[in-house]
Amino acid sequence: MFENLLGKLHVHVIETDLPNGWWGAYDITTNTIGLRRLLAPIQRRSTLSHELAHAVLKHDGHHEYQSRHERAAEELSATWLIRHCDFQHAARIYSTPTALAHELNVLPRDVHAYARFIQRTQK
Repeated sequence: MFENLLGKLHVHVIETDLPNGWWGAYDITTNTIGLRRLLAPIQRRSTLSHELAHAVLKHDGHHEYQSRHERAAEELSATWLIRHCDFQHAARIYSTPTALAHELNVLPRDVHAYARFIQRTQK
């Protein structure tokens, strides 16, 4: 799904050991995305998308901007994973983020980020 963008940006993806609770990390100094071993496919896709968003946005990991960078990466990633027409259709049927996520084949965190993106941009 992301092969073209990874190639265009020359980002390398590796499976590696990460700190407890981390599913992925982007290292701007090596232009590498590290993914936790043995993620489920839906976790891997969501995490790869999120870390690739950090690469696209050129986030360098400075802690003073961490929460802003995380929100930006979450929202960009969600727009790659969720088509607006699919979100609208599913939202007419399902009322919880978990149910929407199941229908859209994404994680609930992606649904939350997409809803936040819509709310922020549809003013």
